[in-house]
Amino acid sequence: MEVILSVPFSYDASNEVRRLLEDFRDMINFCIDFALKRRITSYATLRKGVYEEWKKRWDYSTHFCYSACKIALAILKGWRRRIRKGEIKDEKPVVRKLFMQLDPQLYKFYGERVRISVKPRSFIYLELKYGEYQRKFIEAWRRGELRTGEITINETKIIVPFKKDVNLADSNEWIAIDVNESNITAVSSNPHILRVDNNLRTIRTTYFNIIRRIQKLKKYKSKTAKNFSRNTLVGGNVKL
Repeated sequence: MEVILSVPFSYDASNEVRRLLEDFRDMINFCIDFALKRRITSYATLRKGVYEEWKKRWDYSTHFCYSACKIALAILKGWRRRIRKGEIKDEKPVVRKLFMQLDPQLYKFYGERVRISVKPRSFIYLELKYGEYQRKFIEAWRRGELRTGEITINETKIIVPFKKDVNLADSNEWIAIDVNESNITAVSSNPHILRVDNNLRTIRTTYFNIIRRIQKLKKYKSKTAKNFSRNTLVGGNVKL
C-alpha cells in the first residue's frame, strides 16, 4: 500500500516565479473556457483540443498545458456537482488564486531546493526554507526510503508529497483508534492505551437547545412586529 504525506516548505517567490504563477492561472482559465464552450469532460479530448492555441499563447514546456487541463477538468467536475446540489448558481468558474501543480517531469527535488523546467534547457530554482520537521523527510528521501510526487506551489509555500510503500500485512507496529460520542480511545502495539474523555455531545445538545430557543424568540418578535404594523395602518391602539 502506498502512503502519502504532504509536507509544506516555505520559500521566497521571485518576480519570475510570480509571473509563472500568473501565467499558469491564465492557462487554467483558458482551459475552463475551452471545455465549457465545447462541453468537454475528457482529459485527452481537452488536451488535444487546446494544444495548438495554447502553444500560440504561452512559450512553456508542454507539460504545463497538460497540468492546466487536468486542474481545469477537476474544477469543472466540482462546479457541476455543486450546481446539481443547488449550492451555487450556474455561473462560469474563474480561478483567481495563484498556484500551480507540477508533476515530476516538470521539476526536480534536491532537498534544499526545487528546480522547475520552464522550457527546454531553461530552469527556475526555488530555495527551500525548512526546520527539523521537514528535515527528517529530506533525510529519509536521501536514504531512498521516500519518493516525491506532484508538488503544489503558491506564492509562499511549496507542498511536497512524500510517498512510501507500506506492507500492512507485515507491520511491526500498529495503532487502533475508536472515536465515540463521549471519548476517544486509542490502543497501540507499544503497548500504550490512551483515552481522551470529552463532553462534545453535551456541548452540542446545549447549543442545539439554545439555538431552538433563539429561533422561537425570533418568530415571536416577527409576529409582534406584524401586529404592530397592522395596528398602525388601521389606526388601532398604537399612537405615535
